[in-house]
Amino acid sequence: MVCRRCSHVFVGTGRSAFAGMWLFACPECGKAVTYPLSRGWRIFWWVLAVMTATAGVGANATLHEGYSWIPAGVGLLSFVILCIDVGLQRRAAQAYRHIAPLPIVADDDNRPAANRIDPKRPREAAPVYVATLTVVIMFSVLSSLLGALAVAGLNNAYSYEVVLQQASPATTQDGYGSAMNLTQSGGVLCGDDEDYNGCLNMHIAMYNSVCVGTTLTSSAQSTCESLLDFIDDVRAQVDTCGAGCTTQADAEGRWGWEYLRPSPGRASILNDNAVSEIKYQEHCLFSLGPIQIGSCPGQPGSLETAEGDARGTDSQRLP
Repeated sequence: MVCRRCSHVFVGTGRSAFAGMWLFACPECGKAVTYPLSRGWRIFWWVLAVMTATAGVGANATLHEGYSWIPAGVGLLSFVILCIDVGLQRRAAQAYRHIAPLPIVADDDNRPAANRIDPKRPREAAPVYVATLTVVIMFSVLSSLLGALAVAGLNNAYSYEVVLQQASPATTQDGYGSAMNLTQSGGVLCGDDEDYNGCLNMHIAMYNSVCVGTTLTSSAQSTCESLLDFIDDVRAQVDTCGAGCTTQADAEGRWGWEYLRPSPGRASILNDNAVSEIKYQEHCLFSLGPIQIGSCPGQPGSLETAEGDARGTDSQRLP
């Protein structure tokens, strides 16, 4: 080993340190010397880095559950460790350039194989190795960045209504409806000294003619109810009057009711001019600053944005 602090060359037994790197103690200055990863650990961290980059690309391509994939802590740690390993390889190789070769360890060395020192001079990381590690790291970073931007744009998507025609209710006008009104014509049904039963039957006939089977206004209904009450009172008196009973008119020579004449009642007529609302839904599929996909307000040919939450439904109306 070569101490990078005091340049002392020594043969020692190392112990495993952080993430699979080797740690040696310099017998000259007593400082700790960290050496690159062993081959097994280097393969392990490379496999984890490649899996991290592959999983990131797959998650961003499918936008799984609508969220950008963020590398796990261990995946990010693999990139950091491999970068540190490249630096340690470079510094170890530089330390060996101006020293004599180390003594070769004897074949009968009783130390564990994992702690034996490789008599070969350490080599600096090859350019292809460094370039491959750089590409993997950049690929993962760009994939996560693009995925985050894509999800942000999709989360900003919204929909809004475009109203082409406002709704308006039908107008009304005064006219004659289907309900009938009842007015007195001035002629009397019965006068003085007329047959009591005959006058009763005439009132019943008038009631059946104008009050039954006809749509009446509220005032006409009240009139018919009064006429029916009069008929019921006269029927009660017939039983006590007996045969040959006659009417007795008032001072005006009238007994009972005047003739009722039906006429159309005044009503508010609803015109057939109601207008229904005509609208349709527009969708802004992707919105990230100037990058917009779909019908997004602010783009050429789109309507001006109405005030409101972009995630809600904004009403747009043509002039």
